[in-house]
Amino acid sequence: MTSSSFWIGFFSLAHITLASLGVGFMVLAPIAEGLGRSRPYFTDFAYLATRFTLVTYTTSIVLAVFMLELFIGLFPLTNSYLFNHFRYPLHLALIVFFIQVLCLYPYYHFWDRLRSKSITWHITLGTVAAVLILIWGGILDGIGSFMMTPVQGDNGWARLWNPTWVPLMVHRFFGNLVIAGYVMAAYAGWRLWNHSGQTKNDAYYLTLIKTGMAIGIVSLMIQPVSGFVFAQHIQNAQPDILQNLYEGQTVLLVIGQFTLLALLLLGSHLIFRSVHLERGHSYRAEVFYVLTIVLMVVLAPYPLYRRIVNFIVLFQTGWYLRYVFPVWMRGSTPSLNKPFIHFIAMALGLAALVLYLTMGTIREVARGPDTIHGIINNQMESTFRSQTFP
Repeated sequence: MTSSSFWIGFFSLAHITLASLGVGFMVLAPIAEGLGRSRPYFTDFAYLATRFTLVTYTTSIVLAVFMLELFIGLFPLTNSYLFNHFRYPLHLALIVFFIQVLCLYPYYHFWDRLRSKSITWHITLGTVAAVLILIWGGILDGIGSFMMTPVQGDNGWARLWNPTWVPLMVHRFFGNLVIAGYVMAAYAGWRLWNHSGQTKNDAYYLTLIKTGMAIGIVSLMIQPVSGFVFAQHIQNAQPDILQNLYEGQTVLLVIGQFTLLALLLLGSHLIFRSVHLERGHSYRAEVFYVLTIVLMVVLAPYPLYRRIVNFIVLFQTGWYLRYVFPVWMRGSTPSLNKPFIHFIAMALGLAALVLYLTMGTIREVARGPDTIHGIINNQMESTFRSQTFP
């Protein structure tokens, strides 16, 4: 069953990563379009984000079909259990999905025509699509969290309210914004890298870098807090899950996760410190910041001590952003138009993608040999499959 789990996990992670990008941009697009009333750059970004959403979203749906087909064939017991226990939530998810598609595709394909009649109604259409995709994803998160922390319930709606459903939704929502923000900045950095000094759109792409970095770093600061709440709910419901993560080779995934988080924090700091500040920069504070981030990685296998260091890192990051953000958001920041900054922005986009994949892998590995923790394990699946399909 190891190879079966691998292929399910492969298509699942590929689907979730692209879908998360799509969800992140789907949420940001109507907001950007609203800001575009006074700042035309944001209208252009809203259109770009929607086009990118359609590409990633459509691809993720294809991957989801592969994943579902494999899941039905390789894990028939788990599949039948979930469909029988979440029948009505899944019916609602399908209805929401189809309505969301009917909102999203006209929002993009009839962009100019709808905006010429009413910008407000066009923004409303995009907002409805974003809200519906969050509802759809929330239902699927409820089923996914049930597989980790199952509860007894009279119906599918009661089973959705398992201990980790809401923490997972919050954690994943801000994770979507992290990946969307850094990928936005990476795209702008790539365009500036390839056309440095040769494009009239430098100001537009510099605005994308600034906006993407702002969204990425603020959402990234929320992730350790939401992740802590998520972990505490797992600990309260299924203590053995987190214990297994810090034993054996799985601890390498945890170390890898915090290494990528450290790279995102350090890379973001390099970009933010390129902004000219009248008060200058404190080198002692920066050295201390780097040391605490390194310590965070070293202490990754030791949750109690790492969380203390995490708090210090978050406090330092927040204090520095409070200091630099007024200049970052209001100034022209020509210092960002340098190949070094463009390269870092692209690297951060890649790091954000890998971090998202790592976090998804950790969640799948956390269940250990179980497909539904404490209810169905791989051995039961193997026996059921051999008896059903001799």
